[in-house]
Amino acid sequence: MVGYLEHDVRAFSLENDAEIFAQEQSDFQNALWEGMSENVIVFEATLEKPVYINCAARAAFGDGSASVAALHLHESGFFHNLLTDEVVVNAALTVGRTAFRSHPIFNGQRFNGDVFTTSDKDGGTYLVVIFHIETDQERTEYLRREMNAVITHELRTPLTSIKGALDLLKSGLVGPLTEKAQALLNIAGSNSDRMLDLIQEILDLSESAQIGAIREHEVIKVAPLLESLVVTHQGYGSYHGVDVQMRPTDSGLNICAVPSQLTKILSNLLSNAVKASERGNSVEIWAQAAGGSVAVFVRDHGAGIPVDLQDSLFDRFTKANWGNDQNVGSSGLGLNIVRTLVEQSGGAISFNTEEGKGTVFRVDMPRHD
Repeated sequence: MVGYLEHDVRAFSLENDAEIFAQEQSDFQNALWEGMSENVIVFEATLEKPVYINCAARAAFGDGSASVAALHLHESGFFHNLLTDEVVVNAALTVGRTAFRSHPIFNGQRFNGDVFTTSDKDGGTYLVVIFHIETDQERTEYLRREMNAVITHELRTPLTSIKGALDLLKSGLVGPLTEKAQALLNIAGSNSDRMLDLIQEILDLSESAQIGAIREHEVIKVAPLLESLVVTHQGYGSYHGVDVQMRPTDSGLNICAVPSQLTKILSNLLSNAVKASERGNSVEIWAQAAGGSVAVFVRDHGAGIPVDLQDSLFDRFTKANWGNDQNVGSSGLGLNIVRTLVEQSGGAISFNTEEGKGTVFRVDMPRHD
């Protein structure tokens, strides 16, 4: 249960600015906290009171006094509107870190920052809030992303209708077509598919990069998810002449993540693996325990990733060269989105590739026992 800071902030244990939390740290650790230009506040996991406010926050909000800073931030609604938000707190406690963008508070300004979890020597859990007042550049970037999302949403609706009309014409239900007309419809249909894929990737990119985009993490059973992904990608694989398979995976493995994000991550890797494979080859997906994580693997048996692309593979607009006969376009956004979503989930992504033998992508995600 999240506390609501109903206690009198003047009674917080910050008398004479002798913060208890700071006293328990080493001189080196304390110097790091105090030397940070960002504002830092540390709470007990119960969120009943702050136990430490660093020099930057004391100066910015309390004229050098930790008690005054706590009072001002409390009165501004910062504690109530952000730290009592169970979605934010639960996300931080689940994956160890989450970003936030606060509502307009403290003289109409917003705060941007991160909430981390940490522990003391006795195993007690603390929440560390590192934040700053939103800059004009950050606000402009946020509005740009919002505008981008609106535009792409508006583009997708009419384009979906156009694609539906093209599919209807191609089906012959509205009448016979000449061979030339059929060829033109095939070209138009192929390009409409590419446009829809590009719009979806732009939407995914905007969504994954949005500050404060916090979603509920859930415990996900890995084996059923992989089975479902194999089923949904078999049609795509068949179209390209590639067999999508699942290797044996322990049914007891669980991942803590946002279901929609995990599905996007693995779906993108599977579709890329299909594109990278020659007709007649197979693509495999499986998972295994890896300490405190679950490692999910996606293997293709294609040409491998060229050396000149390996260092920039996860950068935006790095377009893959599949090195085979598959005529498939690429926007160069997919793997960048995948990396962003993986990192937001507290995971890591890597790959191992060998020329002429294929590539294995590995996604490590927080394990839930």
